[in-house]
Amino acid sequence: MRIGTRLHLLAALAVATPASGQVPQARPAPTVASCEVKRPVLATAETLGVNVILNRSNAWLFGWEFGNVGPDSWADNLRRGFKWDGTQWGVNMFAHPYHGGLYFTTGRANCLDFWESIPLVFLGSWTWEYFGETHRASLNDFYTTGLGGPAVGEILHRLSWTVLDEEARGIERIGRELVATVINPVGGLNRLARGQWTRRGANPVDRVPEWHLLEVKIGTRWVEERDKPPGPQSSATLLVDIELGDVFDTEYGAPYDVLDLRTQISPDGGLPNLVRTMGRLYGNELTTPDSRHRHQFLINQRFVYVNNPVYNYGEHTVEAGLESRWRAGPEGAWITTRVGADVVLLGAVEALESGLGQRTVDWGPGLGAMTELALVHQGTTYLSAYGQVRLLRSVSGVPAQHTLLFTGAELAIPITSWIGVGASLSADRRWSDYQSFPNTDRTYHEARFYLTWTPARGTTGVAR
Repeated sequence: MRIGTRLHLLAALAVATPASGQVPQARPAPTVASCEVKRPVLATAETLGVNVILNRSNAWLFGWEFGNVGPDSWADNLRRGFKWDGTQWGVNMFAHPYHGGLYFTTGRANCLDFWESIPLVFLGSWTWEYFGETHRASLNDFYTTGLGGPAVGEILHRLSWTVLDEEARGIERIGRELVATVINPVGGLNRLARGQWTRRGANPVDRVPEWHLLEVKIGTRWVEERDKPPGPQSSATLLVDIELGDVFDTEYGAPYDVLDLRTQISPDGGLPNLVRTMGRLYGNELTTPDSRHRHQFLINQRFVYVNNPVYNYGEHTVEAGLESRWRAGPEGAWITTRVGADVVLLGAVEALESGLGQRTVDWGPGLGAMTELALVHQGTTYLSAYGQVRLLRSVSGVPAQHTLLFTGAELAIPITSWIGVGASLSADRRWSDYQSFPNTDRTYHEARFYLTWTPARGTTGVAR
C-alpha cells in the first residue's frame, strides 16, 4: 500500500472515531441471505401484482376463458371452497411450484429473509385460487404452490446472485443483469426499477460460495417399464447439475446456504422432465474441522418432479439426518455418507387404473427414509449410489397406500479438468394397495450415458 494511501486511511479513521475513544461497530458485509431495508408492504403488493399480471396474460394474451374473472366468479369460488383436482401433471407439480417461487422472490427482492418470505407464498396461492381463475379453488394447487415456492424461489434468488456482479460496468454489467433477470424475474425487475442495474457497490461476501459446481451432461437415455410394451424408449438428454456451498466447509448461517439442483430435459418427457432440489434448512456439526472423520446433523428441504414416458412422481419433503465424511486412501479422498428420515408433506403419483374421471393423480402425505454414499477425490465424485423409500397415504379420492422404492448409481470418469464421461442407472418400484381397485406392482428402469462438461468448479479447504 502506498504511503499516501495509508495517510488518507489514518486521517479517515481519526475523523470517524468518536471523541469518547469508542470505536463504532463496523457495518457487516452484505450477504445473499439478507439486506438492509425490509419492505414487507411492497413485497405484499408485488405478490398480488404477480397474480394480476398472470391473470391478465391468461385472459388477454392467451384468450383462456378461465382468466375472465370478476365478482361473480369470486363469490362462487368463495362459496364452494377448495377441492382436489386432477389437471395436467406438469401444471400441478412444476408450474405451480415455480409460480410459488415468484411469490417467494417478491419477499427476497424486498429484503425479507427466508422465513419471512414464506407467508407471501401462501397469500399469493390463496388469492390466486379464489380470485385468479374461474375454476373452483384447488387444494392440491394451493399446497404445491405453498410448499414448492420456498424451495424454487430461494434457489432462483441465490442462483441469480452467482451471475450478478455489483462491481462490473458497461456491457458486461448489463449482460449479467439480463441473465440474472431471466433466472429471477422478480428480483431483476426490482433491481431495474431501483436503478441497481448500473449502480456500483460491494458484492455479497457469499455471492459465489468457495465450493460451487456447474456441470452439464449431454448424451442419451433409455427408459422402460419392465415387462410392458413397447419396451425401452430412447431419446437425447441434457442434465444440468448445480451445487452451491459445502456441508462441512460452509458454516451454517441461513437456509439454503448449501443447495443442490439437478434438471433434466429430454424431448419425450416435457421441458423439463426432471427437477430435483435439496437445500439445507439447518446444520450443526458434531465434530471439529480438524477431525479425521466429520459428521453433521442436517435438516434439508427436498422438492422432486419427475415426468417421463413411463411414470410420474413428485414430492415436497423435509428430511432430518446425518451426513458424514470419512477420510480414506490418498490425500483429498473421502467417502461421504448420508442417512435420514423424511416427512413427505405432500406426495403425488399417477392414479393409473384407479383414476376417476379427470382425477389422474393420487395426492397424500407420507413418511420415508433415505441413504446415500459417494466416493470423492479432490472435489470430484467418481461413484455415487442412493436408496430411498416412501410410504404415501392417498387422501385425494380412492383410498390407497403407495410404497415406492427408488435406487440408483452414477459413475463419472474425468478425462481433463473440464471434460469427462459418465453413466447412471436407476431402478424404481411402486406397490399400490387400493381398497376398491386391483393392486399394482410396477418397476421402472432408466439408463443414461453422456459426456460431461464442467465450466465452473470451486475449491474448498479441509473437507475436499
